[in-house]
Amino acid sequence: MTDGLWVGQPVARKEDLRLLRGRGEFIADLPAPTRTQEVAILRSPHAHARIARIDAAPALDLPGVSGVFVGSDAKSLGNPLVVQAPVPQRYYPIAIDKVRFVGEPVAVVAAETRRQAEDALAAIEVDFDPLPSIASVADALSDRAPALDEEFGTNVVIDRVLRYGDVDAAFERADHVVRGRYVYPKVSSTPIETYGVIADWAPDDSVTVWANFQGPFSLHHVMAKALRLPTHALRVIVPPDIGGGFGIKISIYPYMVLM
Repeated sequence: MTDGLWVGQPVARKEDLRLLRGRGEFIADLPAPTRTQEVAILRSPHAHARIARIDAAPALDLPGVSGVFVGSDAKSLGNPLVVQAPVPQRYYPIAIDKVRFVGEPVAVVAAETRRQAEDALAAIEVDFDPLPSIASVADALSDRAPALDEEFGTNVVIDRVLRYGDVDAAFERADHVVRGRYVYPKVSSTPIETYGVIADWAPDDSVTVWANFQGPFSLHHVMAKALRLPTHALRVIVPPDIGGGFGIKISIYPYMVLM
């Protein structure tokens, strides 16, 4: 490459050979600490429902199962995750009193093997009382919409208007002004590698978490506060390689706290 003209020029990649030879180091390649348990998560089939009853005792009687963690445990052992919004929200990494989206964690099973953990999910008894659900942001803004958090009575947790420069003057000077309503559909990044978390809580109450996480520094203090730990007692390690992220892996931090 000459004269520093990089734009529009082919650039030879240097990182591919190691990956093509199977020498990548992803979260699944990292050795887990001794006696690490496998975990499976029971998730909500409802978009909005109260948890009327949850009984984990049958799962605890199954072979290999070492423990079941539910919302009441999260509330007693940890703090809500910090949410940057004027309306305070008690956001836990697992449902406490009701579920607010399909797939929200309801219970976590730890067992000696992945198969035992997944089989134990079927033994957990949960009674849901379904509530009205909302499928669009516009409907959620209505005064008649059911509030996800009844204590605050609104689904609007933050309302901001960002202005840069003299916007009104810019429109007045414009030769043409086009008005319209634009809706961005639901999307989801889908990297080949899914979330992966390994957590080790040491006897001295220090925690090391390995995760394919895209925000280890920006959200470190949020996780420490949720775990009721001083920041120096929480160490977050990201593997050398991540199998795709596209931004979605910054949202893994609630699962890091949950583990």
